[in-house]
Amino acid sequence: MGFEYFIAKRIYFSKEGDRQATPPVVRIAMVGIALGLAVMILSVAIVIGFKKEIRNKVIGFGSHIQITNFDNNASYESTPIAVSDTLLDHLKSFPGITHVEAFATKPGILKTDTDFQGIVLKGVDENYDWTFFRNNLKEGELFTLPADKASTDVLISRYLANLLGLKVGDSFLTYFVQDEVRARKFRITGIYETGFVDYDKLFVVADIRQIRRL
Repeated sequence: MGFEYFIAKRIYFSKEGDRQATPPVVRIAMVGIALGLAVMILSVAIVIGFKKEIRNKVIGFGSHIQITNFDNNASYESTPIAVSDTLLDHLKSFPGITHVEAFATKPGILKTDTDFQGIVLKGVDENYDWTFFRNNLKEGELFTLPADKASTDVLISRYLANLLGLKVGDSFLTYFVQDEVRARKFRITGIYETGFVDYDKLFVVADIRQIRRL
């Protein structure tokens, strides 16, 4: 039992004079436990923060709740629904709802003189809440929607701008494949960057009237 007794004496708290002394091995163990707990707390905080950031970006591109046509279509071109003033008033009066806005999406092919890229045109109307894109706008400005005609102004992401060599003020053609292929020319008024590449590489924000006409 000599070896076991030797180890126990080393680990056990001993006394030096009138005070109790803590052996180095116990101090090291305490520091190790404290560091382990600190790392675990930090890891949990990072994961929660990352999850919250991703959630906010997804909501920023869409919303907390979306009302769409009930079908099995999983593409970015869903069947539109009829939105009446009665429906909007009912939604706005529902507890917990602070804002209601219309939107539409349509996939297309963005083409420049040298390159092309698949994109999703997201149409918004005059009631759109620009807070998310205003906070993530890097160049240019947000476009305004005139009352008398459909606007050709758009916002694109910095990812698409760098990929296709575009800048604020440039124009480009977008082709939409349907029964009859149609093309629309748009002008860039602003460039945004959210850091969420899965969405940045897809969405171009435009006037919803452009999509309705298509």
